[in-house]
Amino acid sequence: MIRYGIIGEHLGHTLSPFIYNSLFKKFGIDAVYEKIEIPKDEFVNVENVIRDLQGFNVTVPYKEMIIPYLKSLSEDAKEMGAVNTVSNLAGFNTDWQGFKESLNGIDLKGNTALVIGSGGASRAVCFAFKKMRIKIYLKSRNLQKSMEFKNLFGADLEEPDPGSVSIIVNATPLGMYPDIDGMPEIDLSKFSKDCVVYDLVYNPPLTRFLRVAKELGLRTINGYAMLINQATLNLRIWSMEDLGDYLLRNGIHPLPDGF
Repeated sequence: MIRYGIIGEHLGHTLSPFIYNSLFKKFGIDAVYEKIEIPKDEFVNVENVIRDLQGFNVTVPYKEMIIPYLKSLSEDAKEMGAVNTVSNLAGFNTDWQGFKESLNGIDLKGNTALVIGSGGASRAVCFAFKKMRIKIYLKSRNLQKSMEFKNLFGADLEEPDPGSVSIIVNATPLGMYPDIDGMPEIDLSKFSKDCVVYDLVYNPPLTRFLRVAKELGLRTINGYAMLINQATLNLRIWSMEDLGDYLLRNGIHPLPDGF
């Protein structure tokens, strides 16, 4: 049996095993996709964990930390300094493409984005916005990483004029299951009614952040479309194009309770 998986610190929220294992079963593939939780103080032993994996995904907080353990990086992963997909110890980033494609058909009223957070997911979002020529404002408490984002993506570290912001993206784990009461510290009432509020969190599908935005009449998007788009790309990297095409056309139904 071929082993795939996702590595992260806390994985109670992830839908990935359900998605991939459902596809493996449907297509009769002798493979399994597993959750592999690694505490931060044990990450130095990650080589022992990934040795037997044909491919794997990487999530919070290891999208940057995994890089020294890989043999090669795609050009985009190298440029943004974050990896979310690995095949035979080659690192890729499908997050940015999945995010960019999730905005297809979304009418943004302007070209200014406010990105919250400075981790690996935020790198992918900012990389996508840079490709889309959207001006980036970054909200982060980490000064060192903020300066990296300024240099890498041209991110503005000042507070934007709320009325000029066309999309706000929560690229932090705030509000993710099981800590569903969390949300970024930002006053959404100051922003235009045309502003889109995008939360990369997809579990729960309606986070507290998105709930507040909806109550204010703002347009909202959760991270499910991004998840499906990047999963499709992952399957292509793992040489399972047929599964990726099926997922892109059909999604996964029925979803587990709560989605």
